[in-house]
Amino acid sequence: MRTIPALLVTIGLAASLTACASNGAGSTPSNCPAPGAASASVTASGAVGKEPKVSVPAGLRTKGTQVSVLKQGDGRTIGNGTPVLVEYTIVDGATGQVAQSSGYSGQTAPLTAGAGNYGALGDALLCAHVGDRLAVAVPKSALSSSAGTSGSTSSKKVEDAAVAVIDVKQAFDSRATGTPQLAGDGMPAVVLAPSGAPGITIPSWKPPTSDATHLLRRGSGATLGAKDTAVIKYTAVTWGTDGADSSVAGSSWTDGSGAQAVPLAKGQIAEGVRNAVVGHRVGDQVLAIVHQQGTTYAYVIDVLGKMPR
Repeated sequence: MRTIPALLVTIGLAASLTACASNGAGSTPSNCPAPGAASASVTASGAVGKEPKVSVPAGLRTKGTQVSVLKQGDGRTIGNGTPVLVEYTIVDGATGQVAQSSGYSGQTAPLTAGAGNYGALGDALLCAHVGDRLAVAVPKSALSSSAGTSGSTSSKKVEDAAVAVIDVKQAFDSRATGTPQLAGDGMPAVVLAPSGAPGITIPSWKPPTSDATHLLRRGSGATLGAKDTAVIKYTAVTWGTDGADSSVAGSSWTDGSGAQAVPLAKGQIAEGVRNAVVGHRVGDQVLAIVHQQGTTYAYVIDVLGKMPR
């Protein structure tokens, strides 16, 4: 599966990107990226979702990130934290030559709007709609910055541009939207931030000796099977001999990566995590106790979608 973070390597950009709302799409951003002369100069022919013929003036430069809507979609609005499936063509603004494309085969992993690891490209999706075709002009320096989104849209210096023509094909919910369920006996307590990010409180007693799951929210979407690839967000906390020695082991909510596309075939991910997702529905939120390499973890997993095959 092709991943967005590697898409600019061919023109010497984005070394830092090689890491992997009321309507449920995500929180509405306070500032949407604006069009400008650079993005407005880009044209792309052909149907949305099909590989376009992109025309960019040679020697294109930009001041900050600019986003123009080449074709307007009528789908849901993309908010902060929304996982999005896109197709893309990347053009080097200095030469006008195509550097890379997604292949337009439906195999591109989701990109999370506003997530730090995606820098200016993640920001460019904010306020877009499913069905849009976007022309995004970004300074090369913004994409190579290790600071993620910082400075990507506010630079006052005119720089050589990279151009992305992005077709927004599908959006998933930014958080589990299922009906809340009763707490599980003997399980960690879970509270949610306004964004949906979970906080996990480990109890003072010893962890269970075997894996366990508890449904925190019951969704009504498609059921995930063993041959599917799930779109999830997660937080994992260690569970030691008492609650005082617990710590956050990882979280896609806070590490800049956003939603993950996780293949559910055996051997692809930890078996305890796999068991916590297979058989569940899109919209579920699952609390899973998983034993890995001698350590007990409490995972909260939001099941956001199923990748098309």
